[in-house]
Amino acid sequence: MCNVIIREPVMVVDIGNTNILCAIYLDGEPIWTARFTSSREKTSDEYYILLSGLIESSVLSEEEKIAIEDINYVALGSVVPELTRVWRHLFSKYFKVEITEINALSPLGISFRVENPSFIGADLIANAYAALHKYKSSSIIIDLGTATTVELISNERRFEGAIIAPGMKLGAEILFQRAAQLYEIELVQPPVLLGLNTTDAMLSGVVYGHSIMLDALVVKIKEQYSQLAPIRTILTGGMASLVKPSMKEIDVVDRHLTLDGFYLAFCRILQQK
Repeated sequence: MCNVIIREPVMVVDIGNTNILCAIYLDGEPIWTARFTSSREKTSDEYYILLSGLIESSVLSEEEKIAIEDINYVALGSVVPELTRVWRHLFSKYFKVEITEINALSPLGISFRVENPSFIGADLIANAYAALHKYKSSSIIIDLGTATTVELISNERRFEGAIIAPGMKLGAEILFQRAAQLYEIELVQPPVLLGLNTTDAMLSGVVYGHSIMLDALVVKIKEQYSQLAPIRTILTGGMASLVKPSMKEIDVVDRHLTLDGFYLAFCRILQQK
């Protein structure tokens, strides 16, 4: 996966608005992953207790068994500055590691259409970098998180821009809060297009509505950026399996794209040192 094979364990931390994803990569592959709720109330000590407990209790082979003291590198990406500080403090207090923060200003060989790209989220950068290295083509990347993001990275390594829309869970929560006769439902695959009860009607609106919107955006992007063809469409994020069955424009579902992107970016930065 990476031009530089790092024999030592590397921890990757992806801090989002809703979840924090952690992974340990060994010899270029993820051998352990965990998910935490992004709580601004938790201290670095509390996160360490959660993290260390999950690592110590993980079911790994003897060859893959990792202790915290074995980790020498951390690749960190974040869109929540308050939590960035918390996790940096965690690693400086409990680990003896080199921390590499990945963002739009990292030396990754990606060009931008704006002079100062610092406002572009670290997750968008990780997705773009992973798409370039894993699929080696111009790519539209759809990431289903708190927000749904759609970005385009060209095969010439240029970040063409992005679209940000409310995520499915966020949109559903607003619907429940604002409509007096609607109630909260679990987001699952809709059984029908036209619902004959409140639950099915809401599921269709949230899931099918989102899927149709995304298909239309992909078609529109491919029309306006036809000079970049062929363009691959990649779907990632926690809700990917929910919308994929009702979408026509998806070529690849890659659940680990963002984590892989942070790891690959770390590899490049380490190689340049």
